[in-house]
Amino acid sequence: MERMIGVIGLNYKSAPVQVREMMAFTEDQIRQFIRSLKQIESVAGIVVLSTCNRTELYFHVKTLTSKQGFDLVMGRLIDYKNLEKSVEKHLYLIEGLDAVKHLFSVASGLNSMALGEDQIIGQVKNAFLISDHGHCAGPVLTRLFNRTFSAGKRVRTETHINEGSASVSSAAASLAKRQFPDIAKRSVLLIGAGQTGRLSMMSLIEKGCKNLYITNRTFEKAEIVAKEFNTTAVPYHSIQAHMRVCDVVMVATGSVTPLITKKMLLEIMPERQNRPICIVDLSVPRNVEEAVGTLENVSLFDVDDTEVVIHETYEKRKAEIIKADAIVSRLAYNYMEWLASLNLSPTIRQIQENFRKIHDYEFENYRKFKNGVDRKPMQDYGTHISDKFSRLIIENLKHLTDNGRKVEHLQMLNELFELAVSNEANQKNNDTNARP
Repeated sequence: MERMIGVIGLNYKSAPVQVREMMAFTEDQIRQFIRSLKQIESVAGIVVLSTCNRTELYFHVKTLTSKQGFDLVMGRLIDYKNLEKSVEKHLYLIEGLDAVKHLFSVASGLNSMALGEDQIIGQVKNAFLISDHGHCAGPVLTRLFNRTFSAGKRVRTETHINEGSASVSSAAASLAKRQFPDIAKRSVLLIGAGQTGRLSMMSLIEKGCKNLYITNRTFEKAEIVAKEFNTTAVPYHSIQAHMRVCDVVMVATGSVTPLITKKMLLEIMPERQNRPICIVDLSVPRNVEEAVGTLENVSLFDVDDTEVVIHETYEKRKAEIIKADAIVSRLAYNYMEWLASLNLSPTIRQIQENFRKIHDYEFENYRKFKNGVDRKPMQDYGTHISDKFSRLIIENLKHLTDNGRKVEHLQMLNELFELAVSNEANQKNNDTNARP
């Protein structure tokens, strides 16, 4: 069977946040899931990418058909996440060259809600490192992801795809400013000091925010970000107290349970004298109960709501997509050329080994009849001829199999050379038995 690279995933285009949060993985869940899948003999590599806008499983399987590969990984995913069958309509299944192009496009920011955004390349690297450190990536996916990082870098340096691009974080800050045009005078609470939280802090400062508070479950992380941006870190347990005075609350954490509930807001709003509050939840799974948005004077936005703001900047960079797509297509094709050539390696080794065996056997027989002839020139000439014929056959092999893509032709040639070895072995046995 041919080697197969496949992708099973969903993103902001194929599924709403309510579905995406069901498919989201924490880092610990990723480690557990890929370890269990890698134990299956036919699974040669697995990498899981999980962000607020997508969850994607990249896998390399051997000795399976495409359908068997997809069925295997899909079955494990559904069982692990305890998903309903209805979720499958939101998933996309991609294989081969298209799967490689998809990954390169993702890392280049071409597949992001915010075209050209830079955060995704770091998320792809982290996904690969989790798998690599757990010895679950395998050599084929390792090479694929190394080429992915090169593709992302080339797209960003050879095009203007990310110039002036709106990230999800900056779009969230814009949403907050639309609610409070005088946001510079408002107090803002940021919950979460990870990469998204840090980018959100930068975007809020760019919008003119001065009264910024940041908190995190690990207080030391909040202190680091607060020191970097000259803002104030506050204890995690003081979230409710600060929501009484802050008009904007932005949430970006990895929590799998809601941090802000309707019950909490029902207590807070009277203490705020019912002054309007804007809450932007950038977490997937969501960290703010959906019912919070039904309350009076509470404006609740989630990550999907940022798409409206982001679309406004998209039109400015559409022309760069054509250039970026050309780079992605060329690099993806080069990778698939390498992958296909792996199918040829065993056959090439067998051809070379067969010619060496034939040469050695015939040389020894010939030498017995030509005693006294200088051995080295004879051996050098025989080696030269056998190498020349093996190179000729290998070149024809590459042509006939389309550099390893036509697996059915390759299997036929493998059988042919196995037969050649068998015949050679039989001839040796016959010669040996014929001796007096």
